[in-house]
Amino acid sequence: MLAEVVLAALFLLLTFELIVARRLAAAVNAYQAQSWVLGAIACALFTATHLAELLVFGLLILALKGVVVPLLLRRRTAFATAAGREVAYVVGFPTALLIGAGLCLTAFVAASRLPLPSHLLPTGVLGIGIAVLLLGLFTTTARRDGVLQTTGLLAAENGLLVVGLVLEPGLSLLIEFALVLDVLIAALVMAFLLARMHEAVSTTDTSELTRLRG
Repeated sequence: MLAEVVLAALFLLLTFELIVARRLAAAVNAYQAQSWVLGAIACALFTATHLAELLVFGLLILALKGVVVPLLLRRRTAFATAAGREVAYVVGFPTALLIGAGLCLTAFVAASRLPLPSHLLPTGVLGIGIAVLLLGLFTTTARRDGVLQTTGLLAAENGLLVVGLVLEPGLSLLIEFALVLDVLIAALVMAFLLARMHEAVSTTDTSELTRLRG
């Protein structure tokens, strides 16, 4: 149980890296590391429960979200990440951190008060899952760059998967595979759209989309 809690705490810290990252490559690396930790949490749960579904789920996460999806993002957005440019916030950097801390507090309060069951993992891990979900969604609104908005959405989905592990660790293998496959397809579509956006306006900054108005 201690290993899962420590991994969950690391999972949350890596999500904050998405908020503080000033370069696109750092954000993609943070998402990849977060996905590795998510896979490790599932594998650690397998060692405690011997549920084969958790092992398969963990390996799927490590392979697809930890390797394939980051690789796709790097290849399709190489024009942006290779430049090493810093990205802008919609809100100020200190304000973004304060909002992130507030979202974490809200998540932990909600996890302690909602009448939701927690089977193998403590309520605190449920709070971490909700916090990562909120932080990921916040990243999509606090950042202007499409690559960071994409990693924010993918990170939010990781948080949702942690919530699922807390509430029902023995999800059917079919559901787990469908969730991970959906993420892979979504990453492909978003990476393609980012590439097309760069071709149209020579940047992945979504604030520049106003230039496409007729």
